[in-house]
Amino acid sequence: MKQNDYKMYPELNFAIVWLQSEKLTSLNLKEINHSYKTNEHYPNIHYLLVIVDKHSKHSFSIKDLPHLSEIYNTEYLPNNHKRIVWMVSQPLITAIAHLFVKQTKDDSKYCSTIQKAYSLLNMQIEYDVFCKLIDYKSSNAISN
Repeated sequence: MKQNDYKMYPELNFAIVWLQSEKLTSLNLKEINHSYKTNEHYPNIHYLLVIVDKHSKHSFSIKDLPHLSEIYNTEYLPNNHKRIVWMVSQPLITAIAHLFVKQTKDDSKYCSTIQKAYSLLNMQIEYDVFCKLIDYKSSNAISN
């Protein structure tokens, strides 16, 4: 069974969070949020890609969004993110992402393809390098 995870590339000011557990719950989202945001390299990250695995199940509804955004908006170290993109590929999670990003404190965007994520992040790296970085765990988690 996959676990939620993240990888930071501080030299590129870039990080990826994979939400890929079998079932996404507020508890495991809180755990990954805390782990990511307490990492010593967190203040160096300017670009974040959050990939929601298309196979993960969730039981969230619109009424859960304030609680989920409260979890997400909790900071432990200085947040220097300039761009955040949530990559989703299922209709219901896309609808939830649309409503969720409006409740975040940062300027989050959402999309469903690698190409659009690359475009929205607008990082100063080549597309093929970007694809190799996110391929670390994403082989079947997302759409190309």
